[in-house]
Amino acid sequence: MDEPYVEAMMRAALAEAKAAGEAGEYPIGAIVALDGEVISRGRSRQRELRSQLAHAELEALQRGGDPLWERHDDAVLFTTVEPCPLCLGAAVMADVPHIVFAHPDPAVQSAQIVERIPYVAAHIETYRGGVLQDESRALFERYEPRMLDWLDDRVVRHRQPPD
Repeated sequence: MDEPYVEAMMRAALAEAKAAGEAGEYPIGAIVALDGEVISRGRSRQRELRSQLAHAELEALQRGGDPLWERHDDAVLFTTVEPCPLCLGAAVMADVPHIVFAHPDPAVQSAQIVERIPYVAAHIETYRGGVLQDESRALFERYEPRMLDWLDDRVVRHRQPPD
């Protein structure tokens, strides 16, 4: 994947994140791409749908339709925040082998899941972060500044043992 393509697709995911933030949601967006074209889009809708499961990546994957069903091996999931284990699992089950994200989320430890769980590692060929990270971070600064401490791993998470 060349840089102009990666950045263009991430900008499409960032547009979804901005729309989510403008709607009062967490500013997280995702797209699924095939052959340089966006085939589906998703954004956080947790507050709208009153569901902790309404993640951007899930929506994008579920909306992939026939193109994703038929050509999943060539698909790339672009997301503005590192996928949580739920969304990583959805990408694995959808057989999407390439994941590119903007802002890392150190608490979810999805990179460790990819590295350490053979079933997941066998499905994921590309797991790349940091693409347009500053742009993703700027959306959190604008729409959900309280989440920056979480993204920077400065908050003890629910049921997370203290250091």
